[in-house]
Amino acid sequence: MNKKKNRGILLLLLFSIMIPAMGQNGINSPFSQFGIGELKTLYSHPYTGSMGGLAYTVRKNNIINFANPASYTAIDSNSFVFDMGFGFDFITLENNDQSFSDADAALTHIMMGMPLTKWWRTSVGIVPLSEVSYITTKNLYTLSNGDSLFSQSVFDGTGGITKLYWGHAFKITNNLSVGFNANYLFGQETRAITYLFPDSAYMLNSRKLKETNIRNFTFDFGLQYYQSLGNDYTLGVGMTYSLPMNLKVTDQSVSYTFARKGENEYPRDTIFPLKEYESTLSMPTIVGFGLSLIRNEKWMIGADATYSEWSMPKYVENEEVNILGNWDAFEYTNSLRFALGGEKMGDLFATKYIEKMSFRAGVHFEQGKLSVLNQNTGMFETMNDFGIHVGLSLPVRKMKSLINISFQWGSYGIKDILKKNYAQIGISLSTSDTWFKKQKYD
Repeated sequence: MNKKKNRGILLLLLFSIMIPAMGQNGINSPFSQFGIGELKTLYSHPYTGSMGGLAYTVRKNNIINFANPASYTAIDSNSFVFDMGFGFDFITLENNDQSFSDADAALTHIMMGMPLTKWWRTSVGIVPLSEVSYITTKNLYTLSNGDSLFSQSVFDGTGGITKLYWGHAFKITNNLSVGFNANYLFGQETRAITYLFPDSAYMLNSRKLKETNIRNFTFDFGLQYYQSLGNDYTLGVGMTYSLPMNLKVTDQSVSYTFARKGENEYPRDTIFPLKEYESTLSMPTIVGFGLSLIRNEKWMIGADATYSEWSMPKYVENEEVNILGNWDAFEYTNSLRFALGGEKMGDLFATKYIEKMSFRAGVHFEQGKLSVLNQNTGMFETMNDFGIHVGLSLPVRKMKSLINISFQWGSYGIKDILKKNYAQIGISLSTSDTWFKKQKYD
């Protein structure tokens, strides 16, 4: 009993560490200034991420696949599964004139799953949904009374939205499972526009500041079906559906002037007093479909397709306030994402360690989600995302734990406007422990 109690305390401590750690943003990404921020993909788990994000038909007894809640039924009837991951991001932002590099590392997820009955499994976890992290500066020279006036406009933002989910999966037949995730979204995003006059002793600096607080629920649903084809082959089918919802969010806005001496700022006058009001956050319909072919725990290949209705507004500020103005240089568009990947599964009973390892690879392509105005052509151009993925699993602790490692290289955007070349390394520990087996005594 003491051992189980200590495990529970450890898990609570991990959750308490995870929540503030997910709010730490490091990479400067101008794409995150739009809407609710740059979306963190559902395919970020190193296991599924190393196959291009192939996830809808994936089910493992020692890995939690929250992208399809029906997969939780793969958890053994007497096991407790714990899954925790880290991510390392390296990016280069470039256009036709300049380039910039940045890097960051952070916790990416913490999840756990367990059986409730022979046909019912549950999972709880915390993962990032979106991230705001950017700072850009625009220099401007104007004439004032015949003199040249230099000013700077600084656009910056921090924060993000985190998803805490509680999922349930039900085994309808030996071949069919269904499930759902109830998600609690929470977080704070802060955006500001600062106007600076560093060369003028008469012009006051000013800032428009807005904080957006999110506290709401959403729901995801999933299905998995497996059919034996004979000769050791199995066909897998997976489907997911995210329910569209209009959520209320709370904003606080203020606009004020300030003086600056060195690194210190001294507020002067309030232009727009602090005001709290409600705005709208719209979560889109997302539909996913996947197929896979498995050969007797030796290898697996599969493909996923995901359609997201991002053309609907993601965040609409209260029209009576709208302190930062409208972004008319971008618009959301519907997106279509494809993932193609596979795995050469390891034999855990092999004598050589390399034969126990699993190897995976995949690619993904996504068109849409965000379109940006090309100032040269006056036309909106869609931002496309393409990536190549590889990864492996290292079994440890007498076959009850896996270290999953993934590598991803990709690019997003358009070089004439802004392009992000990125590399990501993901590492997770997935462990399965026997918690619910009854002890027998002679």
